[in-house]
Amino acid sequence: MAHQLDFITRKHILDAINKIENGVVPKDNEWSEYWINFKGKLYQFKYVVEVASTFTNKPIKTTNFTSNDSSRNYIASLGFHIIYKATKIKNVQTNYWVGASYYGLPDDQVDMFSDFKKKKYWRTDHDLTKGEGLHIFNELSSIQINDRLCIRYIDKKGGKVHIAAMGTVSDIKDIKDGKLGITWDYNPPEYKGSKPTGLGSGNWWKTLFQLKMHSHIAYIFGEIVIEKRVARITWNDNGWVMPSGTYGKSEHSDSHEAKYGYGHEEWLFDTSKLIKGFHYGFLEPIRKQQDAYSNNLYNVWLYSINGETKKRFWIGEIYNLFVIDKEEAELIKQTYIDNGWFEEMEAQIVESGASAKGFSNWKGVDLFNVKFKPNDIFVNDPYFELSDTHPINDQPRYSFAHFKQEYDIIQEVTEDNFGFKSSSDGDEDDNDPKVKKHFRQPKAVEIVYLHRAISNSLTKTLRQIHGKKNVTREHPAGYGANKIDIVVNEKTSMIFYEIKTYNSLKTSIREAFGQLMEYCFYPDKHKAKELIIVTQLQADKQTISYFQHLRVTFKLPIYYQSYDIETKSLSPKY
Repeated sequence: MAHQLDFITRKHILDAINKIENGVVPKDNEWSEYWINFKGKLYQFKYVVEVASTFTNKPIKTTNFTSNDSSRNYIASLGFHIIYKATKIKNVQTNYWVGASYYGLPDDQVDMFSDFKKKKYWRTDHDLTKGEGLHIFNELSSIQINDRLCIRYIDKKGGKVHIAAMGTVSDIKDIKDGKLGITWDYNPPEYKGSKPTGLGSGNWWKTLFQLKMHSHIAYIFGEIVIEKRVARITWNDNGWVMPSGTYGKSEHSDSHEAKYGYGHEEWLFDTSKLIKGFHYGFLEPIRKQQDAYSNNLYNVWLYSINGETKKRFWIGEIYNLFVIDKEEAELIKQTYIDNGWFEEMEAQIVESGASAKGFSNWKGVDLFNVKFKPNDIFVNDPYFELSDTHPINDQPRYSFAHFKQEYDIIQEVTEDNFGFKSSSDGDEDDNDPKVKKHFRQPKAVEIVYLHRAISNSLTKTLRQIHGKKNVTREHPAGYGANKIDIVVNEKTSMIFYEIKTYNSLKTSIREAFGQLMEYCFYPDKHKAKELIIVTQLQADKQTISYFQHLRVTFKLPIYYQSYDIETKSLSPKY
């Protein structure tokens, strides 16, 4: 269904921002509840849309359209971050607002990240009604929707910092009363049977006051500054979805890989097995000093070495990776056993040609020591080969070291810098097997179990919308033995869905695109009005632009949607 603002493109919004930046906002448009946060500056949502429309053949005024979830979601789908700003009530200090980077009033903003780094943290082991405590309370009151919160506590006897709760602000019920809805990542501690639970629930400030009553705990709140680390992972030809055999594994005699032919990181990206929204995995560098890293959060830059060719590759990154403790690891191992996943892993080891001897005897923490959300994985496509002079070459094998600036890849891999380059002498390949050593390229592997789970769940979701008789799984394509993942019948037209569950968004799109083209147009027909690629990964800016470009340039009715298997929700079409 067409959207009321679909004639506005990302370029129109950028042109509008540029015009506003170099002009004056009319007095009638100065006030706004919703703002576009672009490069740290804020622009009135409705006024930006009005100005953007002047670059089209359908100019509109702010009074001609409604700023509702639908219009804001559409502009957000173009790659813009939209925030809500409550109006300031005179003498009410708790009514400041905050966007992605700044808080305060438009003419008196403070860079939140710099402010936090300078103060290190906000502590609530104070009386929050006066003095320093009141100042801290006012600082915390600047929190707004989509901000990340971290609650950590210090065990004063052991001196160790623990994460008690982490979450995202999902709702502000009444900011004057300090009621925030939090989508919790980790369960917050309980005090006298009272704690916020569920998605976007709980009187958070009330809980805050209760928590400060613990005499042995100091609570720390604030913007999360996450350390970035580097970790080497075992070589894998199957996208770290399942063991791939002995090829490329370390030859060091004291390594687990050399003894058994597999590493415990082989399932690092098998995100089909989720427990309360988290995937559990293993990183050897963390295991070497497990107690030092437990209950902490990191962003991790991953690399691997092909033991056969000695080539090094930057594989990707995991954001918001949480290191679990030994107790949680044992619980996870038992859950894997109960679900039959442990037996499946053992069978995969044997199938790869490696040895599963002793696998069932490993402690939980030797198999699972980290957890993260599937959408916090970034995988290079293809893996980025590192030069012989890259400084990661000097990194010790089992070190969970701090990330250094010189590790950064200079080339901006997300930008298209295509340009013809002429051939050079000596680039011919004589394909002489006696001269050239074969190098087996690593391949991306689809998560089959997740594909099946999304197919089943999405079918039920679509049947609730279109009716059971109008939605068919594994629908015959009309020729040969080919089958379309899901087909929706809309009386006079049809919609084809193709599901892919690679950990690389580009790989999933690449694999699905050709199939949908064939299903719809082969050999000389036009069978569907819409073609939709579905994965488990949220669309990024490049993906949104790519699909818009395909529709505009080739008039193809192709779209992208992500499906959340936990919440059974389908994203907007991009």
